[in-house]
This record gives sequence, C-alpha cells and structure tokens, in this order.
Amino acid sequence: MNTMLVKKKLLFVPILFGFCFLLLAQQSSASDYHSPRTTALGGAGHAGPLLNDSVMLNPSFTSFLPTYSIGLNYLTFNGPPGGLNSSPLRGRSYNISIQDGRNRIFQAGAAYTKREDGSMVHVSASRAVLKQLAFGVSGKFYFADKKRSGTGRDMSVSTSWIVSNFFQTALIADNLFQSESNFAHTMYREYILGLKFNLNGILLVYFDPHITPNAPSNHIYGFEGGLEFVFFSDLFVRLGVLRNATIPYLSERGKAYGLGFGWVAPRISLDFGLSRALDPVRATAYSVGATVYF
Repeated sequence: MNTMLVKKKLLFVPILFGFCFLLLAQQSSASDYHSPRTTALGGAGHAGPLLNDSVMLNPSFTSFLPTYSIGLNYLTFNGPPGGLNSSPLRGRSYNISIQDGRNRIFQAGAAYTKREDGSMVHVSASRAVLKQLAFGVSGKFYFADKKRSGTGRDMSVSTSWIVSNFFQTALIADNLFQSESNFAHTMYREYILGLKFNLNGILLVYFDPHITPNAPSNHIYGFEGGLEFVFFSDLFVRLGVLRNATIPYLSERGKAYGLGFGWVAPRISLDFGLSRALDPVRATAYSVGATVYF
C-alpha cells in the first residue's frame, strides 16, 4: 500500500466519523450492562473491551477480536430498605451475547439483556479501515417492564485506535436519539473517551472520562477508572471505580467501586465481579459469567 493511499484512508476516517456525529445528533448508554469484567473494573475498559464486552461498550473494537464467541452472564444485587416500611432492595439481571470477529467483510455481535426495569437487545457491526484503526456502529432496542411502560430504540457510533503496544484509545458517542422516553432509563446522550495503557503486560490501566450534556447538573461530568493485574498470563485481578456514571443494575447514575478476577483457558473464560454502589443508594452486586470462544 503506497503512502498516498494510507494518507487518504487516514483522512477519510475522521471525516466519516464527524459526518455521522452531525447527522445523528439531530435525532439506548454505553453502560447498559456490565459484564463481570466490566463490573470489576468499575465500568471502565471502553478502549479495550475483551470477550463480548465490545457489543455494549464499544462496537468498533470487535474488529480487533478475531474469534467467534458466546457469552452468558448473571448478576444479583441487594441493599437495605430505602425508607420507612419499604422492602429491602434486591434484584437480578442476566445477559447472553454472541460475537463474530472472523468475518472478512465486517465484524458483528448481538446481545440480549434482562434487567429489573425491562429488557434490551443490542446489535453491532464494525470494520477495520486500517490494521490498527476501526469504526463501528450499534443499535439498541429496549422493552420496559410493567412499571415503566413503553419501548424505544437508540444507537451509538465509535472508533478505536491501537496506537502501540503501550497505548490505545477509543471515542464513543452513545444514545444519539436522546428521546424523552429514554431519559426514564438514564439513557442520555453521552460522549466517552476511552484510554488504555499497557505496562509491560503486567498491569493494564483504564481511564474513561465522559460528558453527558443533558444529565442532571451534578452528573454531567464523570469517569470510570480501572486496574487489571495480569498473573501467569491467564489470571487477572481487577479493581475499579466510577463517579457520575451509570450503574446498570440500579438504572441510576452515581458512585460505585468494583473488584473481581478472571481466568482464561484456551477455549473458555470464567469471570467474577463485585460492585459496591455508594450513591444514590447503597447496594452490593455480584456478577459471574462464562465466555466460550473458537
């Protein structure tokens, strides 16, 4: 590939991405569901979502995951009563996903999530424009439970850039439709910058600042941050924290921290995550999951 062609492709990507922003901004969050890995990282990892997390966190990253995989996750949470004569807070959610990163034309994924406030379906597609640069788009459809009537749809666009072995980044624009009915599910338009730093393959650092212009005034600016320690190349220990970000199992924005671990074998990954919400209510969530990949 000659130098002129590479330059043209590099110029095409930001133009296309910018065009999609302008077009769609006239029209469901990247945190609609947290897998055990994402739970442990405090919601962070948009610049490097592994396994099937890219379907919900960052659709463009699927192009860098050349596997065919099926994932199943389960989460349960509980907390103290919220007021006089109120019952204890408790609930559960589960998620099943499938992802195909091997297709030569484009890479795609789909996921079904059942939460306490309803259910959601995500579909995503991505394409690598260059070896280290990819563009993706995803759509989401939610079906509210009986307590929150209505259905809706939304979408997101993203781009991922693996700059080097040390650093990679992503930019995601989520919930572009931004309808009034989506607000009831904390699905505000959100812009997320994902950053990942790889320190000699021993420690992975994630930092994801974001801005949500139409969120309540005290939740406009927020972030998710996480650390992933690698032991023996197949065991991962994770820590994370989020501030002014979506806590999916509560369907609220607030503060929480997470911790957990994962084990990766040749054809399966087993993960556990714990989340402790501090605001707007105190609650503890436990998440387990398995992903089989080929």
